Amino acid sequence: MVKRKVSYLAVMLLIISVILYGCSSDDAAMNEESYDTADDGDLGVVEEREMVEQSGGDEEQANASHVEEVDYDQNRMVIYTGRLSLEVRNFDEAERKLTEHIETRNGYIVEASHYEHEGDFKSGAIVARIPEEHFHDFMNNIEGEHTTITEKSIQGQDVTEEYVDLESRLRSREAVEERLLTFLDEAESTEDLLAISNDLSRVQEEIEQFKGRMDYLENHSNYSTVHINIEEKRIDIPDIQDQSSLNTIERAQQLLMNTINVIINMLSQLFVFTIGLSPILIPLALIAVFILVKRKKQNNAE
Repeated sequence: MVKRKVSYLAVMLLIISVILYGCSSDDAAMNEESYDTADDGDLGVVEEREMVEQSGGDEEQANASHVEEVDYDQNRMVIYTGRLSLEVRNFDEAERKLTEHIETRNGYIVEASHYEHEGDFKSGAIVARIPEEHFHDFMNNIEGEHTTITEKSIQGQDVTEEYVDLESRLRSREAVEERLLTFLDEAESTEDLLAISNDLSRVQEEIEQFKGRMDYLENHSNYSTVHINIEEKRIDIPDIQDQSSLNTIERAQQLLMNTINVIINMLSQLFVFTIGLSPILIPLALIAVFILVKRKKQNNAE
């Protein structure tokens, strides 16, 4: 009977020990969990921003890997630049026709200049923007009857990959901007508020840079730039009267006037010749007169 009581007591003690050990383990686990929760609660806003930027960087890498898989042939962007050197008969007329060609193709002139040179001829330059779909047509249809192309070049720059990369970077930075705006609303201290504001300003500046570069690429791929140098090569051709259109009287008058002009010209040349040689001709004339008079007297004496 005593042995049974002892055994019963030992079993009860063992059960109580197991229960107490289990309770202590649960308390330790609860304490550890509460400690971890306290650590998570103490995570600063700045560390959260770092996690946001890190996630943004991961998104950029994911987008960058996606860029490599894009089929660029579907939406290829090429910036074309053309250069022309022209020789024209009349600068003003050529400039007017070029302006008409540009406006007909929905283009516009960015810059125009001209210079006056000695000899009454002009030169100048025009910088125009032509829609990309009309660029090659414009370059191939400039030469005309009084316009000669002396130099022509076309340069193309493929910016498709750069534009797609900018798109992916822009999406990533916009995602970071949204999260920073959320943190800004939840900031509780002045220090966190200033730190988030600085990071937000930096991200927004990057976004504006990406957008500005994308706008530049879009504009220059949609409108090609053409540099045109113009030089006037004027050929003066004297007017030639059609003799057949003149009647008989007019032709006779013209012949008479030409004859009179020739006679006057000859007399003028003779007068100039006589005056110019007078220092020699006068003494020779006096000598000749003296000889003639002397011979005449001798003949009379005989």
